[in-house]
Amino acid sequence: MNKKITLAVLFFIFLLIAVPAIQSLFFAQQTTGKIIVDKNIDAPYLASSDKDLILVFFGYVGCVKVCSPILKQLSDFYDSAEFSPIQPLVSFSFVNLMPQLESNQPDLFAKSFNPKFKGIYLSQKELMGIDRQFSLFFSNSLRDKGEIDHSDHLYLLQRQKNGVLVLKNIYTTHTLNQKILIEDIRKIQKETE
Repeated sequence: MNKKITLAVLFFIFLLIAVPAIQSLFFAQQTTGKIIVDKNIDAPYLASSDKDLILVFFGYVGCVKVCSPILKQLSDFYDSAEFSPIQPLVSFSFVNLMPQLESNQPDLFAKSFNPKFKGIYLSQKELMGIDRQFSLFFSNSLRDKGEIDHSDHLYLLQRQKNGVLVLKNIYTTHTLNQKILIEDIRKIQKETE
């Protein structure tokens, strides 16, 4: 019995290491730093956005190793001169992956980086299946019970005229290709005019 438990734990650890590594290798093959997805998404928590283009980052409140530096980078980009012409078309949502906190905390956390950012709280039930919909990895950390290991990609969604949300692209945030992201947003904007 001990051998089976040991093998199960080793397999679980392998999955925790392998999934992000495979995602990184896949992105490494992409010269643009993006994956084109173009599929419908059921995400009612994003439907309240007042804009038809939504940038989404998944993380958790208090994540200082991954989320804080990336949210700072995304805030600087969102307020940059290069992004300013299209900023009125695009909202930014930070979706919290840790439901064990007060529901107002994700919005406070997101706004601490940029007052235009919106933080979204999801219950444990609402988090079910989100990983498959968004090709998102997240799991309780084995090193620290107060942390979550998660992928750190940026997602671009478009609300169609019928209200359906479409996941257009997923972007790597390690050396975010800002030029490609801006071009993609402009292209979507032209297609909908």
